[in-house]
Order: sequence, then C-alpha cells, then structure tokens
Amino acid sequence: MRTSVSDLYHFGIDPYSLILHSGENGLSNSVSWIYLAEDIQNMSFLKGGELVITTGLFTQSGTSLFDFIRSLVTFNCSGLFINVGKYLEIADITPEILEFCRISKFPLLTMPWKVHLVDIMQEYCKILLQNTQSMDHLNAAFQGALYQATLHETTLMTLNQNGFPTSGDYRIIVILNLRNATRITFSLNRLQLKYHLFEHDNLHILIYHISQPTPSLSEIMDILMYYDGITLGISNVFHSLEKIGICHKRARFALAASLFWNIPSVNFDELGFFQILFSSSDPDLLQSVYQNSLGVLEDFDSAHDTDYMDTLKVFLLSDCNLLKTADKIHTHRNTIIYRMKKIKELLKTELDDSKIKFDLLMAFYIREYFSI
Repeated sequence: MRTSVSDLYHFGIDPYSLILHSGENGLSNSVSWIYLAEDIQNMSFLKGGELVITTGLFTQSGTSLFDFIRSLVTFNCSGLFINVGKYLEIADITPEILEFCRISKFPLLTMPWKVHLVDIMQEYCKILLQNTQSMDHLNAAFQGALYQATLHETTLMTLNQNGFPTSGDYRIIVILNLRNATRITFSLNRLQLKYHLFEHDNLHILIYHISQPTPSLSEIMDILMYYDGITLGISNVFHSLEKIGICHKRARFALAASLFWNIPSVNFDELGFFQILFSSSDPDLLQSVYQNSLGVLEDFDSAHDTDYMDTLKVFLLSDCNLLKTADKIHTHRNTIIYRMKKIKELLKTELDDSKIKFDLLMAFYIREYFSI
C-alpha cells in the first residue's frame, strides 16, 4: 500500500530520535519520495507528495522557517523533517508555525543533529521502493480483475491481502483528464478511505470500499473534481469483488454518457431506462426495434433534409403538448401542427395510444444509447 508519513515516522522514532511537533492529522499523507531541500528557490521542482528533509541552511540566506513551510504546503508536500542543532533549533519552531501546521494537516518533525541524513534517506528510499513494487503488484491485480469473468484465485488473494475483502460494498469511479493525482490522494487519505487509484487505458480508476464511516459519494466527487476539466463515470454499488468487471463497464458507460451529454459526471444508478439497454445482450434486437419504430422517419429526414425526428422527440418529451413543443423548438405553433400531421402520415398512426407513444420514445432512447 501507499507509504504514509505515519509509516516513516513510526519506523524512525527510535533509531533517529524523531519528535512530532504538529500536524498529527496529516500523518496519513502519502509520500511519493524523499527530498532534501535547503533552498526555497528550488520549490518549483516539487511535484507533490514529497517528504522534505532540511537542516535549515536556507535561513542563512534570510528565508524564515515559516515562509519555508508555507511554500512546502503550497506545493503539496507531505511533511517536513528538520535536522536541528546547527542552523535551526527546536526553539525556532514558534507557536505560529505549530498552529499553521496543525491547521494545514502538515506533519512537522525534528531529529537531532547527530543523525546522518544519508542514513535516514537511504532507509526511507528503500521502504518507498519496496512499497512501490507492492503497489505495482496491486495495480496488476486490479487491472486483471477488470477483465476476468471469474476472478482468478491468485488475483483474489492479492486483493484480499491488501485489505480488499471479496465480500463487501464497493464502487468504481472512472476519471478522465486527471493529470496530477497527488492532490487527490492527499484528500482521500485524510478521509480514511480504503481505496485504490491507478492508471489504466488513459484513465484513472478509483475503486473504494464502502464501510462505516465512509464519506458520502458527493464528498468524494468534490475531491475528484478539484481540477478543471475532470469528467467522471460512476458505477453502481456492488457487493462482491466478483462483480468488478461488469461494474467497471457500467462506470465506463456512465463516463461515455457524461461526455455525450457534455456534463461533468454521470452516475449509472441515475441512467434509468439506459440501464436496461446497457444490460441487453442482443444489440441487433435493439437496432431492429429502433428501425421498426423510427426507421421510416429517419430515412425521410435524410432524403428531404427535414427535422421531423427532433420534432417528434420534443413532442413526446413535452407530454404531446403542441404549445410546449413549439416553445422548446422556437417554432410557430402552426408549423408544429403541420409537422405532426406529416409525421403521423409517415408513421401511419394518430399517436393517440399510450403504447405507441411509449414505443416511439423507447426507440429514441435506443438511438441515443447507440450514440453514447
């Protein structure tokens, strides 16, 4: 699993005499790498998630510790270890700094000058590399699970060993255009959410375990949509990892729907009739139903450059009200009356039967389904 500041803190308490001064609520921050920083001017090289170690040499050029820490928080670093005794002392950690770190959930720790930085950095980098290998193994297991009709025993074992029980409530969210996951993982970790986030097929896939007190879906969506341009496809809740494949497909379909309708997110649970269409195992039958209902009208529009299909769809969605239809299409009522007369002639029906109207509206949904 992801290495957290807490993991490295507890590993180093005794051998490196670590002391936590503030930011305890940020100990769950995930660590991407260990970075030795002695110059505030180099902050632009940070990518987020770094655990920073410093001796405080930057104070010799006039930079204050408070300004240094504020820069680290701005660049989404996971925490700061100060090697005190030469350039900085514990007394330099002011109440203002302690309060800022507490509010920012930014762990601030110290270790005595006698600690050799090369030793602690080597140990921590070794831990990070080992955990990266474990993460790669878990990524492979989840990616394989997405396409296994029946999960292989080795796949299930890997997922179970990493804290994802076979039986349990899960949800999948497919994320498009997430360019930097660090800010996202920071926030998810602080929610104490049991999740896995990985890249696959030019998307990010979030799978999380729903348990008490799991945050609400809206809270998670707010975190995922922190950056502009994010689009989400959200699956239904499923109750076993054995369902991960079909629910991944549902999340992908919801993502396609959100792109088709040009909206930020779509939840599969809210797709209504489209859920039934998605579940159909016979697309040829759906195409036949569509052609039998609307094929004639579509062919006429194509041949005569008319727009009877759109008029009929708006008419049906307006409870067959001529005035509402005219208003939505921004067309005179008499024009709508003429068009509807022609549509009835082409379809050979008076549209006075609820079953006929339902079948036509269903055909429009089928058409939209295939467009998605």
